[in-house]
Amino acid sequence: MEQRREDKPQSKSERYREILAVLARHGIGAVGNDAVRAEHVRVACEELGTTFIKLGQALATRGDLLPETYRAELLKLQDDVPPVPPAFVIQAISEDLGAPPDELFAWFDRTPMASASIGQVHAARLRDGREAIVKVRKPGVEHTIETDLEILSDLAQTWSERLPALRPYDVPAMVREFGDTLRAEVDYRREAANARYFAEIFEKQRGFAIPDVIDSYTTERVIVLTRVEGTKPADAAALPRRRRSAAARRVGRFVLEPAFSHGIFHADPHGGNFLITAEGELAVMDFGMVGRLTPEARRRVADVFVAMERRDAVRLADRLIEITAPSHPIDRAALAAELDRMLARYVASTLDDLRFGAALADLLELIRRFGLRLPGSLALLFKALAMTEGLLEMLDPDARLDDHLEPLANKLALGRLNGDEWVDRVRDSAFDAAELSIELPRRIDRVLGEVERGNVRVWTRIDGVEDIVTRLEHSIERTNATMLACACIVGLAIIMLFYHPQGWERWIGVVFWIGVTVAFLAALRTVWGTLRKKTPDLR
Repeated sequence: MEQRREDKPQSKSERYREILAVLARHGIGAVGNDAVRAEHVRVACEELGTTFIKLGQALATRGDLLPETYRAELLKLQDDVPPVPPAFVIQAISEDLGAPPDELFAWFDRTPMASASIGQVHAARLRDGREAIVKVRKPGVEHTIETDLEILSDLAQTWSERLPALRPYDVPAMVREFGDTLRAEVDYRREAANARYFAEIFEKQRGFAIPDVIDSYTTERVIVLTRVEGTKPADAAALPRRRRSAAARRVGRFVLEPAFSHGIFHADPHGGNFLITAEGELAVMDFGMVGRLTPEARRRVADVFVAMERRDAVRLADRLIEITAPSHPIDRAALAAELDRMLARYVASTLDDLRFGAALADLLELIRRFGLRLPGSLALLFKALAMTEGLLEMLDPDARLDDHLEPLANKLALGRLNGDEWVDRVRDSAFDAAELSIELPRRIDRVLGEVERGNVRVWTRIDGVEDIVTRLEHSIERTNATMLACACIVGLAIIMLFYHPQGWERWIGVVFWIGVTVAFLAALRTVWGTLRKKTPDLR
């Protein structure tokens, strides 16, 4: 089926029918318990291919969106797929680089080193003697992805309008974020730019080996980088302890320092993307998945970690609400109480005692329970931090993520700024204040206009008001029923003064006594209810 789609791309309607058929075959959301449904979701993602495999992998890290059962199952999704025939690879290289690989390289291995859903990797040797890897995007992938994203966007918009429970999560925006990330991963020119950026950051720091991008051999569908040999972290147990400890420190620095200092981070730091060279350097591969943070987002997320270090649940609740910007009322006190219990389980006096991965999982579960949603960039960062902690433990059981996290978070959140950075902040604040003073009258006029048009909503919460409203509604209902009964009785009495149907003498007495009995029972019920309310509860 995959080969057929490469020869003749599916139309949107054909792909739509295929997606619906797969979902129907797996009975998504219809049968079984959570574990069974989660397994069907995973298998459906695998059958539907690239877009849905990537979507499932992304959702597997979103503890703020999915329960643990589904996330654990989606983590089993494999991006390992059969390679495409060499003819497709040679054709893509020839079209993009102007010549077949045998002419461009001193040697090119037609048997792929690895094959994923988006592309596959081949070994090669450059004309200058350097070893290289050639990554080629599989044919038809971009068309399938664009079609799938269009379908997902349509479904997200349709079901968000039909199901009010989905509205707080802004599913269309989530699909747009996912689409932006996936498109960036498909375009190898962006991966090349990411690799060059990280190489520039760590250019003057010892202990890092980042492959060189061969610019003349890099296009949207093809990327060529120099090859670095080394030991995978999973096989690092045979290396000396000092080398493993040094590699662990460098992994922590590589993930955290660019995130907090430059607002960019490697978003997929698993063991397959790192090597330890014979010289003890940390080599990093695959820059297709990279996250970015605005300066404001960096300060807020740093403040989250400072609040966790101080075990300040109220401050942590405030920061989470600021970050997630909820579209519905949040019980801040209840959220703070839950966070306090969570911090008591995981944090003692400092972040040195923090079990970060477990604490992060519980934190995301709390966010989900309270109907909050993390921005995509922060969800990607939290996932990267959890993966980094696992990688550190693999390299050196004594290595801790917080050895790097705590000083960076404190420096950023507490404003330990100096020199040009402090001057820049003051200058930016002065410009913001000047702009606000000019724009303030216009903004006030705009807000007042929205108030007049009824477009401004204010959320309030008064404890116990639900019970009061319920009792008031019941009282009004009883009053209305009483008034209606009285009106009927009076109307019937007036009618009977002038209208005497045949045989009315036989049943008027029965109706009269039924009415008297009902009125008596209603009065008795009212008196009994009044007495009960006045009787104090002595229990």
